[in-house]
Amino acid sequence: MHYGVIEVAKAASERITQLDTVANNLANASTPGFKMENFYPASPDGKAAKEGPIYSESRVVTDYSQGAFQQTKNALDLAIEGDGFFAVQTKDGTAYTRKGTFVLNRQRQIVTLSGDYVLGEKGPVTLPSENFSINASGGIIVDGSEVARLRVVGFANPQSLFRTRNGMFRDPGQAGAKKIGNPSLKSGYIEISNVNVVTQMVKMIDVQRSFESYQKIIQTLADLDDLAVNRVGRVA
Repeated sequence: MHYGVIEVAKAASERITQLDTVANNLANASTPGFKMENFYPASPDGKAAKEGPIYSESRVVTDYSQGAFQQTKNALDLAIEGDGFFAVQTKDGTAYTRKGTFVLNRQRQIVTLSGDYVLGEKGPVTLPSENFSINASGGIIVDGSEVARLRVVGFANPQSLFRTRNGMFRDPGQAGAKKIGNPSLKSGYIEISNVNVVTQMVKMIDVQRSFESYQKIIQTLADLDDLAVNRVGRVA
């Protein structure tokens, strides 16, 4: 099958995007709550070249599968079992995250490591005491009474979320946000990244080899063009 330079260059460009995606996954392999991304090339004929969904245009798709849990014994380290995101109030509006590494600020408000407010069902959470526990439903217990409940949000279409800073996502309005009324939380645990380092390293090698092959094809086509031009020149 003959490929023109434009088609080969496009395929090579897609491999660069795929390589960037794999490199970002590997860079965040130890980031709590990180969700890996997969690159899928365009399949205009409706047939996927490899396993995965079929798209008419190239797409980077977030894998929201759950990562393993790691125990920390810190009450403010929280992991969500199953679907859902913690809601966080940032200076740019509400964001959502699976990175449940929280702390108390000087006002005893629950915040992220970057200082953004973790939201309860009634807004930012301020604790009357530093002696507390968090149950599996997200209820914050002080002296035997529930003083607040963490807000856990699910999405009907999580692929509509877009990734921002510090492991957070935003909803542009198409993700179909919905309250999870009975979440399953584990206090004293964090969810680690769902990146499989070995799989990503193998994928990186494969992408690099594919890109090198495309470079060779482009060089061969360029050499053939030069040869054709030279022959035309001699005939003239």
